[in-house]
Amino acid sequence: MAAASAAPGLGGPGAAAPRAASGAVEASWLDNQSLAGPSHQLHLDELLLLDGGRTLPEYVVNFETYGTLSAARDNAILVCHSLTSRAHAAGRHAPEDPQPGWWDAAIGPGKMLDTTRYFVICADTLGAGQSTGPASPDPETGRRYGIRFPVITVRDMVRAQHRLVQRLGIERLHGVIGGCLGGQQALEWAIAYPAMVANAVVITTTPATSAHSIAIFSVMRHLIRADPDWQEGDYYGRSFPAAGLNAAVAAAVPLWMSREAMEARFGRRSSGYRYTLGPEFEVEAFIGRLVAQARHELDPNGLMYLMRAVEYFDLEREYGSLEAAFKPVSARTMFVSYRQDWRYPAAEAERMRAAMTAAGGDARHLVLDSAMGHGAFLYEVGGLAPRVCGFLNAPVR
Repeated sequence: MAAASAAPGLGGPGAAAPRAASGAVEASWLDNQSLAGPSHQLHLDELLLLDGGRTLPEYVVNFETYGTLSAARDNAILVCHSLTSRAHAAGRHAPEDPQPGWWDAAIGPGKMLDTTRYFVICADTLGAGQSTGPASPDPETGRRYGIRFPVITVRDMVRAQHRLVQRLGIERLHGVIGGCLGGQQALEWAIAYPAMVANAVVITTTPATSAHSIAIFSVMRHLIRADPDWQEGDYYGRSFPAAGLNAAVAAAVPLWMSREAMEARFGRRSSGYRYTLGPEFEVEAFIGRLVAQARHELDPNGLMYLMRAVEYFDLEREYGSLEAAFKPVSARTMFVSYRQDWRYPAAEAERMRAAMTAAGGDARHLVLDSAMGHGAFLYEVGGLAPRVCGFLNAPVR
């Protein structure tokens, strides 16, 4: 059985979502035209078998929606978030919120994912945000899972999302889109559920996670675990490894932003030398803002689980070859790369496009320029938007 919780303005606190005769959630409950509203939770009291051999006896998928689901339920686009993003993709939960969702520049009326045309869904993956993860109670013990939570894969994440989409009564998604970890999810969607995906937009993603990225994640894990407040992962309700999380996020920034990106965005700009050891340069202030944001949005254990899922992603290992991996794919697929993205090089995305084409798929590869490199899809949506709009708005066969 499954239930979706409604928040104020959507049937009252704790009220069940209205159901259509089919058992799917009614479209009216999902409307969020103003992009200012709460998240929703789907509670699934059913077994989820994981790639690692363990199971989740029950689980929650936390999600947000933007726009209106059409009567035919054929205008839904699933946005898959990246490593440090969450389900809150656009708008504000309250007008006074200081920051909108992480892809607010891309989601909304007249934007890349136009909510006057599309119904946009973004869900916390397993292990992230308010979906089931290390911070959730283990139903067998009542204690928070902590690092007793089973290790998950990108494919596990997509299985849980698939159940959400089914429960919303959507038989076919107009599109699935995501960057980095989100792009890995989009690929797994197109492979695992070909009949349910009309279009896939795969941004800054490679067919396998590189040894260099694994090394970065390993350093981040070391920094989190070195914080005494981590307490072997059992810090919930007792402490919070803020110093470890802050150090991990700060250490990662110059590894996903290239030297050129740093120079273009910040240079050596400062407010003047004060001859202190405190932040004086603009780039330091930028890292400080990211660290402060992470403290409020990220669970350190959850982040480590997501990094491990990214590390396990390897299409050739999973399926034998890229061509074999893409054989089931029926979605029109757009791969997007940035020439300046040294962590996820365009040549690797081109390899996927060639393999998908060889497998009989409909694939194209868009290579853009941005000094922001890997982070361009988050921070420079303007260059991406017209291409993605044209792709998604094209007639679907």
